[in-house]
Amino acid sequence: MPVSADSDPLPKALIALTAVTGIVDAVAFLGLGQIFTAFMTGNILFLGFALGGGEGLSPLGSLTALAGFTAGVVVGSRLGAATAARHRRWLLSSAAIASTLLVAAALTAIGLRTVAGHPLPRHYAVIALTAVAMGVRSATIWRLGALVNTTLVTGTLITWIRKSAVGGGTSDASQPFRGAAVVAVFAGAAIGTLLLRAGLTTALLVAAAGVLAAIGGYVAHPASRRAPST
Repeated sequence: MPVSADSDPLPKALIALTAVTGIVDAVAFLGLGQIFTAFMTGNILFLGFALGGGEGLSPLGSLTALAGFTAGVVVGSRLGAATAARHRRWLLSSAAIASTLLVAAALTAIGLRTVAGHPLPRHYAVIALTAVAMGVRSATIWRLGALVNTTLVTGTLITWIRKSAVGGGTSDASQPFRGAAVVAVFAGAAIGTLLLRAGLTTALLVAAAGVLAAIGGYVAHPASRRAPST
C-alpha cells in the first residue's frame, strides 16, 4: 500500500534538510568569502562575474566549492549505487558522511573569524569540507527522486506556482510541502545568519546536527523501509 503524503515522513525530512541548506549557505556566503557551498548556480555566476572583471569576488573560493561539491556528488552517487538494495543503510551512511564532514569543517573553523573577502587557507579548508558534505547529501536526495529538492529551491518554487490555482494547475497533496520548502530555506538562511554571531563553528555544528536529525528521524519511521516510488 503506498504511503500518503500526510503519513510519509520523507517530505518532512526534506523540509528540514532544506532549512539546513539555508544555514550552510548563510555560513558560506557571510562567513567564508561570499561563495556558496550548496547552491552551485551561484558559484558559476560568481566565476562569470569575476571573468568579466567584477570586483570583490573570491573566484578561488567558488572554484574550491565547485570542486568539493563535485567530489561529494561522486561519493554520494557511488555510495547509492553500491548500497541500493539496503535503502536505510544507504541513507544512514550518507547522513553520517555528510555530518562528519560538517563537524570536521566546524572543528577546522574553531577560532576562525568570518570574512567577506580574501579568505585565509583555513577558510578554504572549511569551504572544501562543507561543499563535499553538501555534494554527498545532494546526490542522496537526487537518488531518492524526492518531490522537494533541498538545493534547487527555484525548481520547487516553480512547481509550487505551476500547480497552484494561480498558475492554472491542479493542486496535489505535495503542494503544502513545496511551499514549506521555500519557507524553510528562507528560515534556514535567517537562522544561519543569527548563528554566525556565535561563530562559524557553532553554525556548522547545528547544520551537522540538522542533517543527522532529519535523516535519522526518517529512517526511524516504519515507512522508510519502502524505497520511495517517486
